[in-house]
Amino acid sequence: MRRTHILATVVATILVVAAVPVPADALTTAPGSNDAVAFDVDETQSVSSANQNALRSGDVAEHGSAGSETQSRNVADASGSFPGGNVTVTRGDRVTFTVSHSGPANVTIGGPDYGYHLRIHLGGSGTDEVSIDTYATTSADPDTYVTGGDATLVGPSGGLDEPLEPGDYLVRVDVAGVERDIATLTVEPRGGMSAQTFVAPGEFDPNSVNAGNDGNANVGPLTGVASARGTVAKGDYAVVKIEESGLETALNASDLSGGEAANGVKLTFTQTAPGPNRDPTTYLAHGTTDGAKEANVTVYPAFGSDHVYVVWDTSNVSLSRQSERNRYEARLTLTEGNSLVDEETVVAATPVRLVRQTVSLSPETDHVHLPWENDTYVVSGRTNRAPNTTLEVRIRSPDPNAFLQIRPMTVDGDGRFRASFDLGDVSRGANATMWVRDHYLETMQEVAIVAPDPSVTIDDQDPGDDPELTVARAEVPEGGFVRLVDEGGTAVGRSNYLEPGRHENVSASLSMPLYDSQTIRAELVADRTATRRTTPGTTLRTSETAPR
Repeated sequence: MRRTHILATVVATILVVAAVPVPADALTTAPGSNDAVAFDVDETQSVSSANQNALRSGDVAEHGSAGSETQSRNVADASGSFPGGNVTVTRGDRVTFTVSHSGPANVTIGGPDYGYHLRIHLGGSGTDEVSIDTYATTSADPDTYVTGGDATLVGPSGGLDEPLEPGDYLVRVDVAGVERDIATLTVEPRGGMSAQTFVAPGEFDPNSVNAGNDGNANVGPLTGVASARGTVAKGDYAVVKIEESGLETALNASDLSGGEAANGVKLTFTQTAPGPNRDPTTYLAHGTTDGAKEANVTVYPAFGSDHVYVVWDTSNVSLSRQSERNRYEARLTLTEGNSLVDEETVVAATPVRLVRQTVSLSPETDHVHLPWENDTYVVSGRTNRAPNTTLEVRIRSPDPNAFLQIRPMTVDGDGRFRASFDLGDVSRGANATMWVRDHYLETMQEVAIVAPDPSVTIDDQDPGDDPELTVARAEVPEGGFVRLVDEGGTAVGRSNYLEPGRHENVSASLSMPLYDSQTIRAELVADRTATRRTTPGTTLRTSETAPR
């Protein structure tokens, strides 16, 4: 009897152990191994004790068979998976993945063999999106950096000393206590960072960029007008384009002062050649610590493309008379307050050279505009302002008939601009002033819109048997012809129609040969219709010759 009793006790004990489902998150499997390692001893023991109490009360003996069948069916119907499969993230960035589950589930990341063990409970059923900020894994409270589920940090209890290190971490999902799917979370090392200087027009409106709330600003309005150039005219925007790595959550767009709120991320513009016995002038984004002046900057993270854009308004930056002292370097620094580095480290830098604005303007023809010239008066200029800057070119005259013409022109990539004015309806005899708005002193030009006097000159000559005389010069303001008249006032010849302008050596055909020495008068006749008329037109000027 005693032996039989002992055997029954052993059998009962075995049944208790077999009836207890071991939670999947209580086991961890080392990479490349099929061996399960128990780590959550307290949780397993509490479950076993509960089942032993149930055996003592006789519940298992009475209902165990039906309960086991129901539990088996539930387990068989349960499912869980990672629809996206394996995931990869740069150290310091945020990783997001989805979990599908038919019922309450536990997602486990890492384990004792990984130096990091996180469990995330998902209630109900469906598909959940889980997000983990790898930079904030130094926190002892995982709910501060995990969204999408109820997180428990199994170890280390006080959080990591540094952000989650590069490596491959096993990710498991269990439903109804059974492992349903596994995946790999790969944390990659941070890559190298770099910076490049651009320039944007001073008229650019920073509010035109939709900053968004997800760290992915719509920077199209900025990149559409910014040009890669290290020289920035005061008043334009210096744009620093940073190629970042691992700063997705550490970078605070509203604070790059390097302090606690900035997570140790600091942006400065520091003078590179301050001169002897001088401390360099430094402009600090969002702060004035350590004697720095505050830089008026706007920051646009575009983490979707791993970029950060910093726009520096240079309007209030003091310029030195010595150009070398206007050279700065934009530096992105991680201070000791950032857990990605052990000591203050400059991770990206690019030069920025500030200069005074310069604009020049000149006509493409002459400062005198004649009536026979093209009605379009073209001027061109150069500037060191940012490409895509709009400059307003003006020409103005108060007398005799006042007029003002304004032409907004865009600076091209070479710093050139060009404007055209229509002077066709402008009264002749006026003096006009031409300039670029906001740059009057350096661009002001005087333009004479003249109405020249008509004139004609014919020299003594011997035509012989030639039925033509040559008119030496004719200045025709509005078009016409030269008429030849003898001493009696009879027309004896004429030239072809002459366009408005200055003409030399104009041939005038004779209606009859001239054999005797006589005086011939050349008359300049206005004829806007350009016809070969024989009736007298308006005689503008005359000149006489005596054929030899």
